[in-house]
Amino acid sequence: MNRLASIGAAGWRWLETRRPLRRAGFKLAIFAVVVLFALYPNPVLLVRQIFHLFDTESLIQPDLPAMPAINREIDQLIATNKPVLTEFKAVERFVYRRIRYQYDWHGWWNLDYWPTTAEVWERQREDCDGRAVLAVSILRARGHPEARLVANLQHVWVAVGTNELMGPMEDKNFRREGGKMVNGKLVGAKTLITMPSLKTVLDSLAMTCKFPAWRVVLILVTLLALAFHPGTDAGRFAVLCAIMLAGHAVFIDWCVRRIDRDVPEFDWNLPVAAVMIIGALVTSFRSAGRGKFPLHRPDTAA
Repeated sequence: MNRLASIGAAGWRWLETRRPLRRAGFKLAIFAVVVLFALYPNPVLLVRQIFHLFDTESLIQPDLPAMPAINREIDQLIATNKPVLTEFKAVERFVYRRIRYQYDWHGWWNLDYWPTTAEVWERQREDCDGRAVLAVSILRARGHPEARLVANLQHVWVAVGTNELMGPMEDKNFRREGGKMVNGKLVGAKTLITMPSLKTVLDSLAMTCKFPAWRVVLILVTLLALAFHPGTDAGRFAVLCAIMLAGHAVFIDWCVRRIDRDVPEFDWNLPVAAVMIIGALVTSFRSAGRGKFPLHRPDTAA
């Protein structure tokens, strides 16, 4: 550990002797690598996710080999359940029963990943996007070509004409309209993207409490370290780091209470957390920028 610490300190000293623009470039590169590792440790899935978002129709597979067996099970569910289930509700119940809920950062290790229908069925566990993808595929296989995905920052669900299932929400920031079916695929549809409402943004932000805390802490501490060199004044860095982590704890408390619906429309925890985190970063940057804590202190005369 001592050797690693000395290597790290030497690296920081080398970095601080670079010219400002080059130093900033190195720091941005370091931060990008840390963020990528924390949010998308599997970059291959990140690339696939980008392609999937540009072509969500590639995720829908009504010709899945398991589809005949799936539809037989849904038909049986409709026939045997009382009160009588509508076809849409039967599909929804089937997906909820067969696909165990699991966040993408636990299942795929990445912040977000929209899988294909085959991937959902193979893994048998997914979050809202995977469940919605499977439901759309089933509905199209059952003769509902108008079934499609709808999403916002927080959730993904299914629309079938004027009907919606899989937990529909009021704010629709991503949806496809128009087009026609060609070989089971929706062709020529327009993708509509709208700005989310403040409520949707805050609800999505509150999901941070479900995200692994070590990943968020890693990003925050790295950002603080890059803004203010810890080797210049370890004590001050430790204080700023403590303030930032305390702010993060206040923020997580806000997240948990908002998800549990214990937070009113306005809650002081969020601005307090923002002031603590941003304040620590600004103080770090200003301290380093003014050169208050130089790396190479001049030797004093004996």
